[in-house]
Amino acid sequence: MQTLVYFSNDGIQILQGIVKKDRLTITNYKTLPVEAGALINGVITNEEVFRETIIEALKESPKLFKNMKLIIDSSLILTKTVEVPKLKPRELEVLAAEFDESAGNYDELVVDYTPISGSSSNRIFCCGIEKRVIESYVTLFGSLKIQIQSIDVGLNTMIQYVTATRDFRGMTFALNILDGKNLVSLLFENGIFIFSTRSRLLAERGTEAFAQELTGKLSSLIQFNKSQKSEHPLNMSLYAGLDEFELEGLKALNFDPDLNVFALPQTPNIKTGFVMDEAFDFGSFIYPSAGFFSGSRPLNLFASYRKSNAAKKALPFEYKVLILPAAMIFVFLITFGVFFGLKYSAGKRLEEMNAYISDANNQAKYLQAKQLTDEVNSIQVEIANIETINAAINSNPDLGSAMMNSLATQGNGVITLNALAYDGTTGAIHIEATANNEKEAARYIERLKSTAYFTQVDYTGYAQVSGTQTTTTTSSSTTNTILGYGFSADAYLKAGTAQ
Repeated sequence: MQTLVYFSNDGIQILQGIVKKDRLTITNYKTLPVEAGALINGVITNEEVFRETIIEALKESPKLFKNMKLIIDSSLILTKTVEVPKLKPRELEVLAAEFDESAGNYDELVVDYTPISGSSSNRIFCCGIEKRVIESYVTLFGSLKIQIQSIDVGLNTMIQYVTATRDFRGMTFALNILDGKNLVSLLFENGIFIFSTRSRLLAERGTEAFAQELTGKLSSLIQFNKSQKSEHPLNMSLYAGLDEFELEGLKALNFDPDLNVFALPQTPNIKTGFVMDEAFDFGSFIYPSAGFFSGSRPLNLFASYRKSNAAKKALPFEYKVLILPAAMIFVFLITFGVFFGLKYSAGKRLEEMNAYISDANNQAKYLQAKQLTDEVNSIQVEIANIETINAAINSNPDLGSAMMNSLATQGNGVITLNALAYDGTTGAIHIEATANNEKEAARYIERLKSTAYFTQVDYTGYAQVSGTQTTTTTSSSTTNTILGYGFSADAYLKAGTAQ
């Protein structure tokens, strides 16, 4: 039996099951609620809260975390899909350099990769994450003496699950996963993963504004599919993590009669081996469910983390040759010195040592020094915890005047900014603007992307804005139509100090 654990915004999701012949049988599932704020953007900020929650769960079920694999999700995770020639496993290690250009913005990246099956080309999924994020989970489970077998990322589990599921082969669709207000959307064409996007939703869940915001994200995926002139049009959008009321609200706003909107169904290669009074919500447990389908070469950031800790610089060959002779000479000198010194000073030194150890003042100083050392170690542990919390909080930047001036100047006089909204918890700036034409709107988005301020810019499409002005004379009436193009975008500031 395998255990998959995912740290979601609602708590710790635990799924236990058995995989035989590419089919998963779920034997047990559980959600351990955790107070808000203990997990920020995938980083554990309150280790004690999680520790107490897990300890209580283990009292009730001692084998709840047996054979555990961990799945994490965060905007701090760097991902990239690359095509490479057919290489040996050792040669594929060069993929670790894929994030060299971005490494300067992160501290000690831990990198791993895994093949993506299902396409004719040799496509590889690469990901990297800061070492401190991995350490927050390793420290937590290490303190509880729970062994971690592997650490995977949510996006990769979804790619591997879809490519391993026969029902999705040859299908073109969007797969949307909601965890709280975090939305991850994946586009598959003819059953092959194309790209993904991540966004933080601003509206309250269950409201009409929330459904409208989801519709805008879906519209962007459709526009991308059309802009690529794909021979596989996007005609279906699947959602995981929405309740029935939210899904119906989204369907009511469906703007395309050829587009089908459904909840992600539980596919035949996943079945439940238990009887419950209430139905198992497959969409809510999609990440741990998908984590059982790990592919031919599973992604394991925990193995990469341990490898980075054990990495040592190899000695040059010339130095290795000299090691044995130098060691022999060193042993000889030590032996000679020991015997020579013992002849003259062994007795005297032994007496001095006994006198020093027996001295009451020395014994009292030793006990005092040991007590102070224990106190210093305790203080250092508290300082490290505070630094981890501050680092997670500072991952969302503040907005400065320089950034506001840049938003205006990028308009080049052809863009009118109608409204700006800033979310300090996510670093997202929501932009409402009007352009003279649709090309100017697209150019403005590209200029925003080219700046050094944002990690990503989500363009939610444009709409034609029209108004009429009627001029009446004694002999005739003239109507003039004034056209513009309204559009909106979400720009996410880079983590760090104020911009």
